[in-house]
Amino acid sequence: MQLILKDNRIVRFSTASIEDVDAIINLYIEVYKGKYTLPEVADPEVVAAKVEDPGYFWTVAKIGDRLIGSVIFAIDPVNKLGKSYAAVVLSEFRGQDVMRVMVKDSLEKLTEKTRTCDAIYATTRTVSFAPQMVLEHLNFKSTGIFPNVRKVESFETHGLEVYFGPKCLEFRRKTPKLIPQMLDFYKIVQTDLNLEDPEIIELESKDPRKMGRPICFDVCSDIKAVTDKFYEYQNKDMMQRVFFPFTDPNMLYSAKDNSADFFVNFNPLDGNGVILGYRFSGKNLRKTLMWFCEEAAKSGMRYIEMLVSAFLPERQRLALDAKFLPCAYFPGMRMNDEGLREDYLIFSRSFEKLDFMDMNLVDNNRRFLDAFMKCWYDLLVRCQPDFDEEWRLG
Repeated sequence: MQLILKDNRIVRFSTASIEDVDAIINLYIEVYKGKYTLPEVADPEVVAAKVEDPGYFWTVAKIGDRLIGSVIFAIDPVNKLGKSYAAVVLSEFRGQDVMRVMVKDSLEKLTEKTRTCDAIYATTRTVSFAPQMVLEHLNFKSTGIFPNVRKVESFETHGLEVYFGPKCLEFRRKTPKLIPQMLDFYKIVQTDLNLEDPEIIELESKDPRKMGRPICFDVCSDIKAVTDKFYEYQNKDMMQRVFFPFTDPNMLYSAKDNSADFFVNFNPLDGNGVILGYRFSGKNLRKTLMWFCEEAAKSGMRYIEMLVSAFLPERQRLALDAKFLPCAYFPGMRMNDEGLREDYLIFSRSFEKLDFMDMNLVDNNRRFLDAFMKCWYDLLVRCQPDFDEEWRLG
């Protein structure tokens, strides 16, 4: 696959190889001045491993021997799900169709020629319209935002964009079960994708101020120990695993009373965290989750995410009452045991003051921000402090 530029130079696209490792690292350093936080494009050992891993489809763009662009696709073959990320082109070649052609060719190979993936998602920076527009022109659909998710120069809000392959929605499980606060998020994708109406489930809310007596945690950051325990729990069916694709645990928060373990992936460079699974044997998961978040914030976490099935309204209610806010809705994200693709909601919680000043949003992303702010305002009103500080411990 190749592209002829206006000056007649030829850009050739190929699968990355082990010989490209140094050039890949230098490309991201040149573009991001060493501030890009993903080890996949900064650590030589990690880059080399990903380039040779069959679970990754890594495409590079070259003019002669000069590497000018790169994009990574991670692949989950069980769920036929892909993730496109770390897309970059040298500034002198932007606006010349390099990224669009590189991504389009990869999408066709993964979703049509091989059907390796039914859905492929990407996150886009919102500091400018360009990344969102590139994916929109490739028929990606906006399905949510991640408020203050990453820190490059400052905290940034990213958009979630999903490319649905020809078979994805055909095998989607219909009629999600949603609590009312999730409806605004669903309506945005419902209109865009012509989906059916959901079933609305009313559940009693809990006051987020009532956290109960403090729960203390031990924190383990020994990656081998964390990973071994994670898979031990999973293999022995001792854990309520939270689906989160393409991510492995590197931290474990264990309640000192042995009532809970939370497995987390944490990036200390920008404070980003995600919950991958948990074991719980206590009496009140919501309160335990909230005290875990207190400990996570003390550990340097600035932002944390978790996924919740659109068919588990009780978990949606629990997340909301633990101060997690919905920010995205992903139709047909995961394959269930019956071979149908289930919708998922993405919840996030920020431990920093939210800042939405430096953003440029396409229409759907602006509607997702409006829905997020509506939930945030509702939570703020519910969490206004009382004069009686003991209320917090109720």
